[in-house]
Amino acid sequence: MAHMKMQTTQKGALYCADCDKCGTTMYSHEWASWDNNEIRDALRHGMAKCHDCFSGSADPETFRDCGKQYACRYSAPGYMDCTEWSFGRNLRELQKAVRSMYCDL
Repeated sequence: MAHMKMQTTQKGALYCADCDKCGTTMYSHEWASWDNNEIRDALRHGMAKCHDCFSGSADPETFRDCGKQYACRYSAPGYMDCTEWSFGRNLRELQKAVRSMYCDL
């Protein structure tokens, strides 16, 4: 992870819904998703497609407004390489959890 740098957003609106086929939770974050409004609406109305199983869609019954949260991941500056976003309400706890997840202690 030496070339990867931690990237953290400011607190923003987080929305999520579960896939109706595999149960994976899909997210849209105000600062981490470049098309947040479109993804949020797709999650709310069951139009978002699952990126894990590719056959499921967001279950509108599971749509949740998760409140304001930070988003954090590792990214390689100048490259497209990055980890999945993680979300949390407490910045220090979130950064600690992401470091631990990717063994960057």
